[in-house]
Amino acid sequence: MLTREEAKRVIDRAVAASKADEVHVEIQGEETTHLRFARNLPNTSGAFADTSVSITSTFGKRSGTYIVNQIDDASIDRAVGKSEEIARLAPEDPEFLAGIGPQAYADVAGGFREELSQGLREGGAGQLAEGVGVCLDAARSRGLVTAGFATASAEANAIGNSRGLFGYDRSTSAHFSQTVRTSDAKGSGWAASTGRAIGDIDFLANSTIAIEKAVRSKDPKPLAPGKYVTILEPSCVANLVTLFMNGMDARAADEGRSFFANPKGGNRLGEKLFPDGVAIWSDPEDAKAPARPWGEDGVPQKRRPWIGKGSLENLVYSRFWAEKNGRQAVPRPTNVLMQGGSGTTEDLIKDTKRGVLITSFFYIRGVDPKTMLFTGLTRDGVFWIENGEIVHPVTNFRWNDSPVAVLKNIEAMAAPSLVAPRESTSNTVMVPALRVREFELSSVSDAV
Repeated sequence: MLTREEAKRVIDRAVAASKADEVHVEIQGEETTHLRFARNLPNTSGAFADTSVSITSTFGKRSGTYIVNQIDDASIDRAVGKSEEIARLAPEDPEFLAGIGPQAYADVAGGFREELSQGLREGGAGQLAEGVGVCLDAARSRGLVTAGFATASAEANAIGNSRGLFGYDRSTSAHFSQTVRTSDAKGSGWAASTGRAIGDIDFLANSTIAIEKAVRSKDPKPLAPGKYVTILEPSCVANLVTLFMNGMDARAADEGRSFFANPKGGNRLGEKLFPDGVAIWSDPEDAKAPARPWGEDGVPQKRRPWIGKGSLENLVYSRFWAEKNGRQAVPRPTNVLMQGGSGTTEDLIKDTKRGVLITSFFYIRGVDPKTMLFTGLTRDGVFWIENGEIVHPVTNFRWNDSPVAVLKNIEAMAAPSLVAPRESTSNTVMVPALRVREFELSSVSDAV
């Protein structure tokens, strides 16, 4: 694990070697181990460690970047020289801004777990193997077939420049996901968990969920495409809210290219967009989802409301766009936190007269950035609910809907939980399960 002292030495060396008007350095050091399994057997185990140093040199408004993965003085000196060669050949950037000076960053101590980092240094994937073994045994005992992926990593990041900027942050993460299928491949279930250490993952609980969904999803009944009262499990909500946050760019709004554009010009900051109960914010020091304390160019992160009582309170402002519009720069958040209610997904089901329960989304793609319309597929368990109970599985669907519409149509929320959007190993998203008045299932999918 790259230490603060090593990171500072590398940055100082790059600054000392630089002949450019200014130099900017970003460092990422990572140690990772993983275990993949399929057809009820482990099939791939691996580990790697790497350090990447990105050096950007600037002459006037011409910049060049060179990346190296060695941190000895000679390698850093060569990388600085290469970045300067590239910069001299590069065209001028009309939106270039000089780097920022020293900043005060939050100390995100909760993001790093020493026991995980120590385990990686000792080269052991034993905890992963033990947890996966529990899941394999559970699937075999029910005559089911399982596949999935478990990973753990420790990461150090640093940032610095020739104007005196320096920041250092380290974090750890663990993630597990599992798909279980019936032996005839007619039923499929999925579950995942994320955290800061392998001990945060309850392998048996995840396996139990995936197994039960697989068994219950077999032989689905047809359901006509349409708009239905829908319960979206936290993984689905994480996908949608992350997509929503990705669209919160002030420049795109001001230029009329996003949902947040005001038809009369400018953006919709301050406008009431959702019901009072909708609140989304970010906070690098959050106890359950701590995150890196700086954003692009080293701009500090802080607790920041994005949607408060349904109103748009902030948009992402790059340093260039902020200066052009006389505003403070607002970096893209490094975590996403959404207000919820109380209880669980099961409590939402008990309070639903008729509707659909969706386990997870897959293969999501954008359709229209102005309305934030997306399309995707359901996967691994879609169920029909009547009078507070799951009565039978239904077919999978292609869906066409928008995070905006979902947030507008919330009927009830469970308590928030730490969850990774599917196809991600993130541990910086806290969202609830939601019941929404309508969600558009546009066509039947033959997928399991």
